[in-house]
Amino acid sequence: MLKSVKTKQRILQISFGAGLIVFAFLIELIAVHPSGIYSYTKKGYKEFKIGFSKEKVLKNINKQKTIRKIKVCDPDRIFELKSRNPFKMKEDLASSDFWFCHDRTGKDFLFVFKDEILERILLQRLRLGKKEGSNLFFQCDPEILKDIDTYLAGQEKLDVFYDTK
Repeated sequence: MLKSVKTKQRILQISFGAGLIVFAFLIELIAVHPSGIYSYTKKGYKEFKIGFSKEKVLKNINKQKTIRKIKVCDPDRIFELKSRNPFKMKEDLASSDFWFCHDRTGKDFLFVFKDEILERILLQRLRLGKKEGSNLFFQCDPEILKDIDTYLAGQEKLDVFYDTK
């Protein structure tokens, strides 16, 4: 009698664990954003709003504890936090219209400015073993940055999601 109760408990424990694994997998498939590039041009992304000044964007970057590095183009420069002190607006940062930020949680941001105002946010999310990201987020290629939409439409291998068409 005691042995059959223990066997039933063990079967119940194993099936409960398997059920949790299936549930976690379903959540991953349904509730989490798919891999790809997300383009925000209307409202923005979370606390980064379209129309913000460079200073306001930098202030919000400093609120993100997972962003520790900003790469800028024209002039090419990398700003990296080595302590708890926040990023400061430097001349190279202020003069660049393209800011690349790599988040420790696996997101890559590209902030595109026009006339000192945030015009577009591109966000790259890589999931489920996709380690190779877009060239758009890792190099300062003036041909790509000059016409991002053409690059996304023709040469990008990742899926591209727009906030509005």
